Amino acid sequence: MIDLHLHTTYSDGQHNVRGLIELLNKEKIKYASITDHNHIGAFVEYQENDYHRLFHGEMIPGTEIQVLFHDYVVEVLVYYYRVREFEQVVNLTRKQFWNFHNSAYQKLLSIANSLGISYVEPQKELQNGYYANMKFHEAIASCYEENKKRMDEKCLTDCIYFYRSEFQNPNSTFFIDNKQAFPNIKDFILQAKECGGITSLAHIEEYCAIERKQEFLDALVNETKIDAIECFHPSIAKEKTPYYMDYAKKHNLLVSAGSDFHGETVTSRRHLNTKATANEVNILKIR
Repeated sequence: MIDLHLHTTYSDGQHNVRGLIELLNKEKIKYASITDHNHIGAFVEYQENDYHRLFHGEMIPGTEIQVLFHDYVVEVLVYYYRVREFEQVVNLTRKQFWNFHNSAYQKLLSIANSLGISYVEPQKELQNGYYANMKFHEAIASCYEENKKRMDEKCLTDCIYFYRSEFQNPNSTFFIDNKQAFPNIKDFILQAKECGGITSLAHIEEYCAIERKQEFLDALVNETKIDAIECFHPSIAKEKTPYYMDYAKKHNLLVSAGSDFHGETVTSRRHLNTKATANEVNILKIR
């Protein structure tokens, strides 16, 4: 059993590291990787507290970093990095990231005011696991009855849907140009490699704004040194996985797989396990 895409309270997951380990053991996950957004704190905690004594499988160092490619914000999973070296790279991306989110939240409130959309600002401050889009979504969702006449109801009930279809969509009123928030993918991949990292494009089917996904992948492969693509993910239909597996094989890319588990409270991200085998997930051969 394999799951190389997991989140904890170090980013936007529901469970702390020990709690997640208990779930991984319960589901008999043999290979796992905690890939919190822009953070490697979970793996550092895992190492420093000798949690390998608790986990019945093998934990691979990982993280998920938002990067920019062809004006699209996508996510790259990084595995097998040398922790202390890579931590410095991640810290720089985090500083850039939070500067953006603080200004983005204020812009979203301004848009809501201009559209006559009601909101109640949450008292919680922006922090790990709680981003501008999430805080704004909570603000407008708290006024569901008033707002459902003015906007798509799914935007009010599904935080991830709002993030993908509105916050990241250039055609949406709620789009925030976030090019300054994230590192260029080419530069980032090179930095990750210098720290021993192996990089994988996460969940290609999640990017609503990218309509021609094969053209995007072709450009990514030709212009960067990406190592792998995530062929197993909840957003990738079972019948579509063979297509991405074949694409990876033709372009000499490794295959990664993950559930993108956040916790039971996130409807589309509350199940562990990808149904992928060690033979299919050949990124494991790097270890």
